[in-house]
Amino acid sequence: MSKPDVTINDKPRLDGRNLRAEKNRKLVAEAFLKLLVDGESNPTAQMISKRSGVSTSTLFRLYEDLEALHIAVLNDRVEQLREYFVDVPIQLPLSERVRQLVKLRSSYYEKVGNVRRYAVARRRVSKLVDNLLSKNEKWFYSQVQRLFAAEMSELEQAADVLLGIDSMTSWESWERLRTVQKLSVKRAKVVVEANLIKLLS
Repeated sequence: MSKPDVTINDKPRLDGRNLRAEKNRKLVAEAFLKLLVDGESNPTAQMISKRSGVSTSTLFRLYEDLEALHIAVLNDRVEQLREYFVDVPIQLPLSERVRQLVKLRSSYYEKVGNVRRYAVARRRVSKLVDNLLSKNEKWFYSQVQRLFAAEMSELEQAADVLLGIDSMTSWESWERLRTVQKLSVKRAKVVVEANLIKLLS
């Protein structure tokens, strides 16, 4: 008598297990993200388990450790906000390029909020988080480099001006305007736009 075809018979069970794992992975990632958005500065495995309904033992079967979970969630968050990683048309007048750039950056920074604060705190102890933030920062720098290339070509100290623009449009600058100087989003955008125009005109 021939042996039963276990590969065919086991496939639905394996597929079901994979589907459950993906569902739990999503629940864990969403719970971690919500904890950050709600202002929890350092979510623990127990907090994530309670919020997601997934046991801690299952959590660590899905992710090697909390570091792996952090990176997965941060990457997912960046992907969710990918619409803000676009180039402003360089043929637009300077004032409009500045306006659109500040709109993109401010909208991104407002949405990334507590997740970014958590990542900034983690980058000192996590090379993976540091690499992720560095990658985003390099893209932002290259964006202003492309966007204001025409103006840079006419300036003697173009490199210094470019660094100034990068600093003015950075997360750190926006965070200071919003949390230390306590400006509204509208007022903070006006301040950044005015300073960029002054630098570039």
